[in-house]
Amino acid sequence: ALALVGRPDVALIDLREQSERDRHGVIPGAIHLPYARLQENIAAGGMLHELAKSTAKQILFYCAFGERSAMAVQAAQDRGISTARHIQGGIDAWRKASGPLMH
Repeated sequence: ALALVGRPDVALIDLREQSERDRHGVIPGAIHLPYARLQENIAAGGMLHELAKSTAKQILFYCAFGERSAMAVQAAQDRGISTARHIQGGIDAWRKASGPLMH
């Protein structure tokens, strides 16, 4: 999934809380959508649901260590967003792979 970051056909979704983003940085180009607001956005008519359906973009979730993002993938796929993926290991794995971060 790390190779998908930055591609124009991928929407990168940061599920972390603002305090986590402030503390650890953000992957450039990520859309902030706290995990607590996920359900309303993957439901029919929700922002992510419409984005996936209307643009055929892949949805790539990430969080701190990959737990919330793994649950988000399952929830999105359950709602018909078959292109949902996540960065296994979260931003922690991204940082270890020397991925760029904005602070």
